[in-house]
Amino acid sequence: MAFENAIITKEDDEKYGLSALYGKYNYGAKLPNLNFTIDRQLGCWLLKIYSFPDPNYDRAVLSKSLWILHYNNRNIEITLDYNFDIDSTIRPKKFHRIWKVLGLKPSSNSKAQMQNIFHLLQKSLEAYGDYDAWQSYPNYTMELQDLTNKKEE
Repeated sequence: MAFENAIITKEDDEKYGLSALYGKYNYGAKLPNLNFTIDRQLGCWLLKIYSFPDPNYDRAVLSKSLWILHYNNRNIEITLDYNFDIDSTIRPKKFHRIWKVLGLKPSSNSKAQMQNIFHLLQKSLEAYGDYDAWQSYPNYTMELQDLTNKKEE
């Protein structure tokens, strides 16, 4: 398995129906020039499909977002949020992103299937890396936390 960040091609769009999928979650908007994280050999990909609006600021979005993990010819909706643990004075010595899985649809009752989904999500997010950060960080690390069964206080 080798996930990589790639530009969505016309062939990808046609094969996976990405334009229709994007339009479904974004009020019919056309698929912009997006990248996604894909393992072409496995036919598995991860795409950030929707960012939740910030209720406090006009036209701002939260870090909480909806992603689609495509695996075994099915789409799994994953709600992710993140925060950073940055060790810095002037320049970051460490840039650690903590991904939080808030929800999965459809969820699976099988523990083995859930472990497989989290394994694929971990691998795809590792490849995604600091892609959406303002700049690339040489000391980037990440972790994935499952908060699907925990209530926020």
